[in-house]
Amino acid sequence: MKIKNKLLKISYLAILLSGVIGLSGCVNQNNPNPDGGDTQKEWVDFVNSDEVKLTLEYSGHNFFDDGISEVKLKTAIDGDTAHFLLADGSSDELIKIRFYGIDTPESTGKIQEYGKAASNFTKEKLTKANENGTIVISSPYFEYKAPETDSTGGRYLGLVWINETKKNASIDELRLLNLEIVQNGYSWVKNLEEIPEFVETFTAAEQQARDFKLNLFSGEKDPLFNYGDYIDVSLLELKKEVEASLKDPNHVNKFDGENVRIQGTVAGYADNILYLQGYFDEETGSNVEGGEYGGINIFTGMGSIPTKFITVNNYIQLCGVAQDSENFGFQISGVYSFPRTNPKDERDGQVIFTSDEIEDELKVHVFEYKAEDLVDGTFECLFSPVTISDNVVVSGGYNGDDSITLYVENMDGTKLDFDVYIPFIYRPEIDNPILSYRSYEDFVGKTFKISNSIYSYHKTTSGNINYQLIPINSEGFSLVEESE
Repeated sequence: MKIKNKLLKISYLAILLSGVIGLSGCVNQNNPNPDGGDTQKEWVDFVNSDEVKLTLEYSGHNFFDDGISEVKLKTAIDGDTAHFLLADGSSDELIKIRFYGIDTPESTGKIQEYGKAASNFTKEKLTKANENGTIVISSPYFEYKAPETDSTGGRYLGLVWINETKKNASIDELRLLNLEIVQNGYSWVKNLEEIPEFVETFTAAEQQARDFKLNLFSGEKDPLFNYGDYIDVSLLELKKEVEASLKDPNHVNKFDGENVRIQGTVAGYADNILYLQGYFDEETGSNVEGGEYGGINIFTGMGSIPTKFITVNNYIQLCGVAQDSENFGFQISGVYSFPRTNPKDERDGQVIFTSDEIEDELKVHVFEYKAEDLVDGTFECLFSPVTISDNVVVSGGYNGDDSITLYVENMDGTKLDFDVYIPFIYRPEIDNPILSYRSYEDFVGKTFKISNSIYSYHKTTSGNINYQLIPINSEGFSLVEESE
């Protein structure tokens, strides 16, 4: 493999220099963008040429065993990721495919120009093929063998072959969607080591998209990207600004007062506050090895909102106002709309992925600490759910208008750096709806287990910062032992 990779690196330079010279015999079509780009060049339809063809029969083969099979579309995630199920129904295991050899702009997490356009293009092609034609997925190898997962461990790198109009299409009637995405200017070419036979074609297709100034190579504004009165902001960017403000009281949060559009995974909902979390790696804005999590809390108003926006692990999009409040800290409020049906305005909230469609890396991550290790300013879990591995004892607290704040300590009596904030009527016995604790005094001296509670902070009237864990419900702060 090392020798092969060295040879490929050498050949890549030659391919980049050669461009489309070796492919001039492919099928020619009219310039798809006659008003832009280099109209002196002749358009080459690489997708329907004989240069890139599926060579393995898919009929009778299972993807999990042989690395190839016919599939049905489950969910189109974005421009270069989709979920499938085996077409024959022999397994209900989800096949998560990251399209090999391409890299489309981001349309989730950190939204990029032409990311939504690329996502729409891929979804349209897959939907048509799923309804009227054929979809075949194969590993990026030219032999039958079990597929390998990518670095996430939950997705397979794959080639996606489609025919949009013919059921049970033969292998010579299928075209490679990976290449079609590149040819239409929705993706850059990336990492082609496993398909050296296709390197020249992919490289030439990208160069042609550049020459004809297609989509992300057009130099034009993306009509689907927000250039308007609100800005696309990632949860990581918001968290970093909050972190900077907590470290330096003189720091001015650059998003304060801005109309923002955010995307994230529902981590919890309590007392009209919705908590979103997002995972970010180096491609989506993180400079931390292994990636990191961002998050924010959103005041949803006093009315009820549709269940789909508060279901844990639903991945949603919202538009609202970012505000740094003296009373509540930094949060999103003034959400434009939580529509019960399909959104009608670009500012309306929407569910992008339901909990059974979401990618594994976007699912809610719960941080776990020993109680003594969750010290002031543990920013890696800010706005994220936390479970404390050891039990805590309530030593005191105070009552708010509609809440209770509890001081907690370790089992050995050591005061902990965080408080527990209860924003709901606490019921110590889940099966007993009549019994409730209405004052901090009801908790004092009792032992509790903390789980799936949001790590946040509170500004006191004196200007101090108190860090706190906020249970989503009574089960998140469960009674372990009554006081003696």
